[in-house]
Amino acid sequence: MDFENVAHLKAAVQKIRAEYLRRAGGLTITKKQEETTKDVPVKGPLWVSKFEVPVSSDDSSRELFLQLINQTNERKIRYDRPSSASLQFEWIGFREDASRNTLEPLISEQEKFDKLSSETKSPLTILYVYGGTFVLNAPSTYRKIVGSLAQSTGSKVLMVRQRLAPQNPFPAALLDIFQAYLSLLSPPPGSPHKPVPSSSIVIAGDSSGTCLALSLLQVLLQLLREKAAVKFHGKIIKLSLPAGAALISVAADLTNSFPSYEKFADNDIFPLHVDKLPYLDKDYPTCPAWPTNPPRANTYCEASMLAHPLVSPAASTDWSGCCPLWLSSEQGQLADAARLIAQTANRQGVSVTLQEYEALPHTFFFAFPRAPQTRKILTDWAETIISFGKRAKRTSTAVVIHAKGLHVEAMDINYLVPYTVVEAREFMWNKTAIYKVPTWHQKERSSL
Repeated sequence: MDFENVAHLKAAVQKIRAEYLRRAGGLTITKKQEETTKDVPVKGPLWVSKFEVPVSSDDSSRELFLQLINQTNERKIRYDRPSSASLQFEWIGFREDASRNTLEPLISEQEKFDKLSSETKSPLTILYVYGGTFVLNAPSTYRKIVGSLAQSTGSKVLMVRQRLAPQNPFPAALLDIFQAYLSLLSPPPGSPHKPVPSSSIVIAGDSSGTCLALSLLQVLLQLLREKAAVKFHGKIIKLSLPAGAALISVAADLTNSFPSYEKFADNDIFPLHVDKLPYLDKDYPTCPAWPTNPPRANTYCEASMLAHPLVSPAASTDWSGCCPLWLSSEQGQLADAARLIAQTANRQGVSVTLQEYEALPHTFFFAFPRAPQTRKILTDWAETIISFGKRAKRTSTAVVIHAKGLHVEAMDINYLVPYTVVEAREFMWNKTAIYKVPTWHQKERSSL
């Protein structure tokens, strides 16, 4: 395949879309979750150290978090108010002198963490927020890509097992990510690590994980503006922002309302019309997880909640004071939402880098691992994370990376989209009205 040929890329994308839609309708959500959350044996050149943190009995983080959602819930949409849950973590680090099939040694988790730390070259810690449409995956699914990131940056990486929708709708996963960040700043009892200063933390993620990461930044920014005293496991934590956020295949809008959703439809893998989502189809197999009771039109949350700024962070109006952002996206259906965040944050004084890859689909680095575009995005990603750790000053830029020769074309970061966040919020809210619960989900039925 010629990765420099736009026509070849578009043809390949259509094949991927057809396969995506075919596979999406073949298995129940419960079965997909079982397949993507298996805790497979650890092997290869990486250290994995697991630990679990119980629910805190002396805590204000959950209540403060929910208060923020209420404050920005202008239309008073109903949403679930999840309890805090025990947090299951994995530390990942590069393991020297281990071959591809080397099994992990039979030692304690603390000993694994100590070896991981001793072989880590950088004081930097990456909090990785993985993707999976909020419905799939676990830290074990992402060990390979995160292990490679640990090696290329010399850092250690922390992942928390996110609660999955539809069983745990918004904001359960975001609460988990928020408390994971607090667990770095102030480790709860039973944690193998010592406190990590925020200046040594970089947030990274892909796909739906970038949505959670951007929402986490909004949570932190709002709490800092309010000078909130956050208590976590009995300790008052002095909040501060991470050194930066480096996000690939940015997903910042869940309403599918931006112009790029139709403009770049041929470049991407998602269905064009909201009523064609696989899990809303009449023949989609049911299971205990889906449809929900009461039924919803979206797996992640109530459809009318999709335009909330902590669900779709492109609706966030204030990025002032944020840490540096590095956003890499595709010239696909989600492009405009990433552009709006970059434009807004830059105008508010935030250092922003936006990369946009021509004619490539969402998470193309998984579909095309040998493409030169994949080599570039992963290299730039790692270099950016390292530079964040060094507190290097970065000038805001926005570029399109063309397929032909990876030619870089500059965009005006101040004028990436012809509308403001306020205007975008309006068409986002209007789009949510299109999402309807199918009549067949309103009736009690099961294909089991």
